[in-house]
Amino acid sequence: MELDKIVERFGELCALPAQEAEGQRELCAAAMAQVEEERSGLPGGEKALEDYAAAVACRRFVLRCLMTGGTVAVGDPRSGPAGAREAACALAMEYRRAAARWLRTGDFCFRGIRERGKTPW
Repeated sequence: MELDKIVERFGELCALPAQEAEGQRELCAAAMAQVEEERSGLPGGEKALEDYAAAVACRRFVLRCLMTGGTVAVGDPRSGPAGAREAACALAMEYRRAAARWLRTGDFCFRGIRERGKTPW
């Protein structure tokens, strides 16, 4: 993945001018690191993974704006901050689904220890 492409896509998703998007480079780098951690190792998918990282950065940007008392114009304006949060989370999930092929699944492994002679139920 290329950070420059993620920053550019982040700016598009957040409707920010290029200079303002560039000011959020650290936020985009952190989102890229998160996506790299989730990567499965399959080759390809760079565009989908970069888009997902940009959407993660967008979600974090919206949450940071709301936490500092700012207003964000995404989602249903009648629902206020809750709508902006929901819209940002939905956007990130949409791009995650598109990149799912190249991401690890969240596998769980449950193990039980059974006492000798006793059934678990």
